[in-house]
Amino acid sequence: MTYVARSWCAAIALLAAIPARAQNPDLVLSRAERDSILATYDNIFPIWGRKAIERGFALPAPFGLNVQFVWVDQNVEITDLALSAGDNPPQPATFVSLGDVEVPVYTPGVRADLWLLPFLNVYTYAGQAWVTTHAHVLEPVDYVSTSSQKGQYIGVGFTGTIGIKRNFLAVDVNWVWTDTDVLDAPVRGNILAFRYGRAFKLRRNQRLAVWLGALRQVLVANTSGSIALADVIPESDAQRLQAALANYQTSAWYQGLTPAQRVVVDQLIAGLEVPADATVNYTLHKELAAPWNMIVGSSWDITRHWSLRTELGFIKRLSVLFTARYGIDF
Repeated sequence: MTYVARSWCAAIALLAAIPARAQNPDLVLSRAERDSILATYDNIFPIWGRKAIERGFALPAPFGLNVQFVWVDQNVEITDLALSAGDNPPQPATFVSLGDVEVPVYTPGVRADLWLLPFLNVYTYAGQAWVTTHAHVLEPVDYVSTSSQKGQYIGVGFTGTIGIKRNFLAVDVNWVWTDTDVLDAPVRGNILAFRYGRAFKLRRNQRLAVWLGALRQVLVANTSGSIALADVIPESDAQRLQAALANYQTSAWYQGLTPAQRVVVDQLIAGLEVPADATVNYTLHKELAAPWNMIVGSSWDITRHWSLRTELGFIKRLSVLFTARYGIDF
């Protein structure tokens, strides 16, 4: 059932994470570098920025404009599914058994971030997401439903960093709201990520950071909405399903349904005649099959203003992220 695709909001939250900024003793500015920077330093942000430079911290341009892309492939689990057609209220769909539900997501986005303090970055982000849902229906008929949707999202978050000897620890938290035409209300998700790594000075203003971490995604799990039956079952598959369900009213699973559930089943199967004219209403409880996964990444500060970042997610959930940032003094 492709309506589970609205779970993409958790994947979108991956876009928000910020490269860590924490000081490594090997990266401390020389006295000459500090004096050169402070001679013309007049930024408002980060707060306490001048004091940080005086202590030898090399600070990035505080206000960042980012473009970013992410691809995620993950599974979701669906429970408490209820369905109906037309104006009828959804009824418990105990007659439907689902197998694996795979939800790959691709999303480009933009983000604005600000180093409010030398160790605290706040940000907001927005963009569009495209998702393809592959849901394996086991009962009452074996069928793999595939569909695609597009949605919009907006989010906010913050990243805090601390130095641990020559390494850094970054903690990132953000929230995202995603909406599409088939949802009754936006879906909210959030992410918590821990990154532990080290930064290296390459030459002049160039630095390279690498890290390993763990990431947890959470969904607000109850979802409701409506979707065209043709978006779940294309007309090319409708005839095959009609043939497989030709004698459904004499089957044991149908005989065990309540009168209200039988009405739902009758209407849905009748809708297979012309799927484009039928609408499916639904409610469900969903959660990610694997909330936690590992991440490994790196960032490259090409100059004080330009930086690139990439991150890979693995174990239970696959993800690829790329970000380009242009920093502005503010």
